[in-house]
Amino acid sequence: MRIAVFADIHSNYLVFKKAYQQTKNLNIDTYIFLGDYVTDGFDGNKVLDIIKSTKGFAICGNREKSLIEYDKKKKKDWSKYIQYYNMKFGYECLNKNNIAFIESLDISKIITLNHKKICLSHGTPEDVRGTVLEDSFHVFDALIEQYNCDIYLFGHQHKSFCTFYKNKYFINPGSIGMPTDEFPYKYGILEIKDDEINFEIKNVEYDYEELYHYYQNSAYCKAAPQWCELLLYSMKDRKNHLDHFIKFVTEKAYQADIDIKNYIPNDFFSDRFKEYKEKYFNDKK
Repeated sequence: MRIAVFADIHSNYLVFKKAYQQTKNLNIDTYIFLGDYVTDGFDGNKVLDIIKSTKGFAICGNREKSLIEYDKKKKKDWSKYIQYYNMKFGYECLNKNNIAFIESLDISKIITLNHKKICLSHGTPEDVRGTVLEDSFHVFDALIEQYNCDIYLFGHQHKSFCTFYKNKYFINPGSIGMPTDEFPYKYGILEIKDDEINFEIKNVEYDYEELYHYYQNSAYCKAAPQWCELLLYSMKDRKNHLDHFIKFVTEKAYQADIDIKNYIPNDFFSDRFKEYKEKYFNDKK
């Protein structure tokens, strides 16, 4: 059995579509989608339409969880603060059917394929934002004790790995939407044949210039320009500038004794963005 494994698409329809079409020539039996399909762009509906029409399994990521909470009014008004413009635009792009679809997703799932028990989670089975890296052995031990699966699949970190530990496989296929390690855009092929398990990373090259114009000319860029620029530089540098910028702002707020627990003041956000650009962006594109 051959299984295509995708994680962290982040509305990057162009690259996802290319990778998905590639799988049609790889004798794939079923698909697994590990969350974070939407936001950071404007084509979430197209991404979700492919996932919904595909034979396989899908779970919720932290981006979907945030949109669900916002839809149910558990989040503050995203329209007031620049820090939320990215999420607000991603939410407003989705049609009602796709909002209902992401609301139906579980945050984790245990499945059996070809007699192998597989645990699917975006972060960890209990926390969509949980951190699992290639050497998270304490997490592996806890998962083995609690679930005793043959294979554990993760997303969230945007970094690919395959660790064989205590006769179990712990795998992250990397990100097909916004990779942050040394490879280009990527997904995985999991093959289960009798008692043999193999995992292969598939790299997908895509022209940055085309992606640049795809985003730069979009309504997303007009609605959330700072976030669009962070996203484009993330693709260009293969570094998660979105998360790195928030950590940068958090550190600066701490130094200035500014409370940003509930929200980042817009002036402070804009000033720190200019400072971040000068420090980390080396050119205009």
